[in-house]
Amino acid sequence: MSQESKIVVLPYYLTPDHILGLIEALHSLGNKVDPMQLGDLLGENIDVLPHVIDVAEALGLVSVDAKGDLSLTELGEKVVRGNIKSVKSMLKENARRLEPLNTLLKVLSKNRRISVEEYENILSRYYYVHLNEAKYTILQWGAFLGLFKMDGNDEYVYLLHS
Repeated sequence: MSQESKIVVLPYYLTPDHILGLIEALHSLGNKVDPMQLGDLLGENIDVLPHVIDVAEALGLVSVDAKGDLSLTELGEKVVRGNIKSVKSMLKENARRLEPLNTLLKVLSKNRRISVEEYENILSRYYYVHLNEAKYTILQWGAFLGLFKMDGNDEYVYLLHS
């Protein structure tokens, strides 16, 4: 499966900070590294790092070569070197490679806003046991990428204008 068609389900515990930490560490190590060295540097749990890499790859920030070494992509370099706002439009497009962001964006593009119950129903397709944790993590991703957020009364999730 090519990077362009790869769909990844965001783990309920994985925040944008995990991804930013990965690409910053990769940059500090010269932009190409064996993931084992990166795991030691980041101190990430051996179970977490592969998920961080998968999400970063789906967002187009890193690539993995045939030997398993990680490299920053051009987009990853732009994120590390520049203002994150300057590359959000590219990240927004790549967010469609992440579930449940893709599903939420499809629903929100039609309806502009959904109730919290509808939001939870969509998330429950991907997260059963950890639904409560996922609700907050996915909102973090929506806000970070400038895609959607919850209203002040915690009644609706709505699409952000960009």
